[in-house]
Amino acid sequence: MRELRVGIAGLGEFGELYCTILSRIPYVRITRVCSRTADRAQEIAAGYRVPKISTDYAEFAQAEDTDIICVVTLGRNHRDVVIPALEAGKHVLVEKPIADTVEDAQAMVDTAAKSPGKFMVAHICRFMPPYLQAGEQIRAGRIGRISAIHACRNNHYSTLAPGRKKNPMRETAIHDIDLALWYTGSEVAEAHGYKRYNRSQAEADSCSAVVKLINGTICTFSSSWLMRDAASAGLDASMKVIGTAGEVEIKMPPANYRFIDDHCQSAFNLETSLIPIILKQSALAREIEYFLECVLEDRMPQIITPEEAVKALRAAVNIDERCTEVK
Repeated sequence: MRELRVGIAGLGEFGELYCTILSRIPYVRITRVCSRTADRAQEIAAGYRVPKISTDYAEFAQAEDTDIICVVTLGRNHRDVVIPALEAGKHVLVEKPIADTVEDAQAMVDTAAKSPGKFMVAHICRFMPPYLQAGEQIRAGRIGRISAIHACRNNHYSTLAPGRKKNPMRETAIHDIDLALWYTGSEVAEAHGYKRYNRSQAEADSCSAVVKLINGTICTFSSSWLMRDAASAGLDASMKVIGTAGEVEIKMPPANYRFIDDHCQSAFNLETSLIPIILKQSALAREIEYFLECVLEDRMPQIITPEEAVKALRAAVNIDERCTEVK
């Protein structure tokens, strides 16, 4: 198996998770990391024995010592890395949402269509076993025609700081919006909802919406950034898909593993754990390795396509714009 030279742009907590996973794949060598903060780039490079650093996105994207680029920057910066990387013929894996705006997202897809490089947007739920199993049962007709989808997703209070991310409908509920479109094969027809600004007037931190899809499916999407930091590490997410012949219920609790002894106790979600030996088995690891396999086998990623990522973003923006602020 040939060696793949990988570069990682964006070195926050999630970017470091990429470094952790990629550093444990035998056929991968991390050859360059990029952060606009030089000290952070040097810190990660030293910790993972990476020979080169960049602080400029364009220079990083076109460097000759990488074959694959992983983009884990803020959404508003995705375009600045993705497009020059694709133009240089690199393979690109970019975190969801694909961009902050539909215009930036479409520009990336258009560039990818002319590039020899593979391009995939990392919608992690499509790699989580419960959501995959639900998709299999839906496609097999086990629950009949889908009538309604109800989804809720909450993140820790300190996870998504205002000013760094978009509001929960675009940043976190987009997971469930993408799944709903994937399961039904439909798109948004109408949306009505509410959002509330508690911590900052820059971005809402709670939002809920009722959505009708073109095929008649009724969806409810709710998300907040108000899960308390004292709660167990992990993700609080649930989804129910109700059909004419059955239903599917999925829960991703904050804690599905607990350790306790005479001195302390800790609990976390195995699927989102930061512990390396478990992280290697997580959906994030499966997602990254799937993309690497597509590169090695010279095939286009199919579990999630760039066009589907744009469709999910367009739907999330559409729903968000139809949510009224609650005073």
